[in-house]
This record gives sequence, C-alpha cells and structure tokens, in this order.
Amino acid sequence: MSRENLLEIILSEPCIDTYIRYLGAFKVVESDYGLFDKLARPRDIEDFTLTVYSSIRVQERVLKKLQDGLQRGDLEVIGEVKDVNKAFRIGKECLSKIIEIAKSNPRFIGSIIASLALAYEGIKSKEKRE
Repeated sequence: MSRENLLEIILSEPCIDTYIRYLGAFKVVESDYGLFDKLARPRDIEDFTLTVYSSIRVQERVLKKLQDGLQRGDLEVIGEVKDVNKAFRIGKECLSKIIEIAKSNPRFIGSIIASLALAYEGIKSKEKRE
C-alpha cells in the first residue's frame, strides 16, 4: 500500500481519530513525551504494538485525571464533550483496527499518529490566575 493511501486511511479512520484524542489527553495529564517518541520510531509492528500497549495500560488513570481536572476547572475540553469516556476511550475494536492498519508500515503510521496527537489542542490546561 502506498504512503498516500495509508495517509488517506489514517486521516479518515474514526478509530485513529479517537486514539489521537486519547493521546492528546495522555499528553496533558501524564506529560510523558517519551511515549510519543517511541510511537514515532518503532522498528517493527511489535515495537508499535508495545508502545500502543504502554499508552492504553494507563487509560483508566488518564481518563480519571481528565475527568477530575475538568471537574476542578484545571482542564478544559474544547468543544462540547458530555461524556469523557465516550469521547476519549479506546476499545478493543479500535485497537485491533489501528494495529491492522499499522502492520504495513508501523513507522509511518506511528509517526503520523504521534505528530497529530502532539498537535491536538482539544484539551488544555487552564492558566492559573492570581
């Protein structure tokens, strides 16, 4: 599959969009930028899936911190999000689809996902005003 076709799939796949949103939340609440470096540079599909595992392993904590931050007013979600779990949770079906897409070129797919997630601005930390 050509890179152009892969890029089209990446940009149109709802599961990848959800994963990018989740990684955007991960970025804000965990501040673990090393994960994005690993996601962008897997040697093979095994590296890619291990990095995805590392991000999903802490999903409950990330979503709880996001929900708590929203309730306290420390974080804001741009746009209308009524249910954090529904908007940011990655399920088995989506993970399977993402891994299936990444099999053909894990480094290209990972670097695009990591770049889009780092650029995601849908969750922001509110500035503390004195």
